[in-house]
Amino acid sequence: MSAAVERREFALPFAASPDKEIFAIGDIHGRADLLAALIDEAAREPRRREKRAIVFLGDLVDRGPDSLGAIDLSIGAAERIGADEGIALMGNHEAMMRLALDPATPWKVAIEALEAWIANGGDRTLAEFVEADEPPEDLAELLAAVRASLPERVRAWLDSLRASWRSGDLLFVHAGVNPHFDLEEFLAVPWNTPLASLDEERHWAWVRWPFLNHRPGPEGFSGVFVVHGHTPNDARRDASHKDQIAGFRLNLDAGSGLTGIAKMAIIRGRRAEVVAARGPTNRELMEA
Repeated sequence: MSAAVERREFALPFAASPDKEIFAIGDIHGRADLLAALIDEAAREPRRREKRAIVFLGDLVDRGPDSLGAIDLSIGAAERIGADEGIALMGNHEAMMRLALDPATPWKVAIEALEAWIANGGDRTLAEFVEADEPPEDLAELLAAVRASLPERVRAWLDSLRASWRSGDLLFVHAGVNPHFDLEEFLAVPWNTPLASLDEERHWAWVRWPFLNHRPGPEGFSGVFVVHGHTPNDARRDASHKDQIAGFRLNLDAGSGLTGIAKMAIIRGRRAEVVAARGPTNRELMEA
């Protein structure tokens, strides 16, 4: 089923690097169909800057029907749209996934991460690559089976994920920043903080408050404008990109599974065109 595409243009208070056009894609959560529509739209876009980059804001996986397809699309996206650079950021779902699957993770921490990952939609992703008619119920056995079945391209993709990326005065990060902490120190927090000791307000892959309700002054968030995802539509019914931009941020998480909508921002200088791909919800897909 093809996704319908809608566009709206906004002015930003800060600018990206003048020589670069950026395609930033929000949370996909296993909706490879919506991601394909956004990448196709990006591929059709005429180049208007010397350099082109595509950045994925994290949470490509879980909850939806095709996480592996979404990963594969992201891996090939830079070549598909003629980008000079492809950047994949780590979301909290990828953090849980990698914590569970990385052999360097202490076993107890990995088991806790696996349990949390499954409870947050990771079961849909696991079912795509665990080679078993009935996956083991014991978490230790399941973790061993998952690590043994993990496709090498997915392992390499997980290892490549970044915490953040910048262009000009724009910062791209999965969840956001905490205005009460030094920006550089906040962004340097390790990705592999054990979930048992995690303080979400102190982590770039998990933070919601006080980021979402903070109204910075004209300097923005320590001199940057933040492009992020993580909290679908700001956890509000009346979320507005105009209001977000007035608060020096732009949220591209449209709640793909629940709403059937995924978003991408095409950014050139101080202009951002938000592109929305609209299709069936996860429930509608299951009932079809």
